[in-house]
Amino acid sequence: MRQHVRFLRQYLTSPSSVGAVWPSSQSLARALCEPYACADRPSAILEVGAGTGAVTRYLGRILRPTDQLDVCELAPAFLRVLEEEVLSDASFDRARNESRVRLIPGRVQDLPGAGRYDFVISGLPLTAFSPEDVDEVIGTVRRLIRPGGVFSYFEYVGLRRLSRWIRLGDRRRRMRRVSSRLDDMIRAHQFRRRVVLANIPPAYARHLCFDKRR
Repeated sequence: MRQHVRFLRQYLTSPSSVGAVWPSSQSLARALCEPYACADRPSAILEVGAGTGAVTRYLGRILRPTDQLDVCELAPAFLRVLEEEVLSDASFDRARNESRVRLIPGRVQDLPGAGRYDFVISGLPLTAFSPEDVDEVIGTVRRLIRPGGVFSYFEYVGLRRLSRWIRLGDRRRRMRRVSSRLDDMIRAHQFRRRVVLANIPPAYARHLCFDKRR
């Protein structure tokens, strides 16, 4: 319950950067990690927007001895939780001792390099971002991911459609532009979608590949 209170407090402080009032459930974490869990090769994983670590904790349980995990988070309050409570868990002992897990403070857009990761798993609230920020984040993911790699993210069921109707003025126009960008990306690159009812609120876990290797 403590992490739920922290999550709510962070949302009230910065709703546009958190985008949710409740942490992801273990069911959603499992759905987001499904492509990685099924992989049969050494893998590098990047988690962005880790929050209070629901997905990170699940990754700690399934991380293989051959694999590398980078966790990127911007909010200082969440960084403290990740460092002191999540990555300090015994499930990460071996990976930490072998320098196979890193906590990276800052924006994903500022990560250097290209083609570094086989899996990018995002908890970023894309529907709360500006269209320009969505373009920048997706462009960064495409730069960082290897050919044949998988980008996984979630969005709440029905949120975009509802927001287009109940919001007014600039907020409605922003949501329509963001929704158009996401719809184009989904049509072109999504290869799997899971509906996760055991989450508050229910969510889609979407899995995309930006080339033709899947």
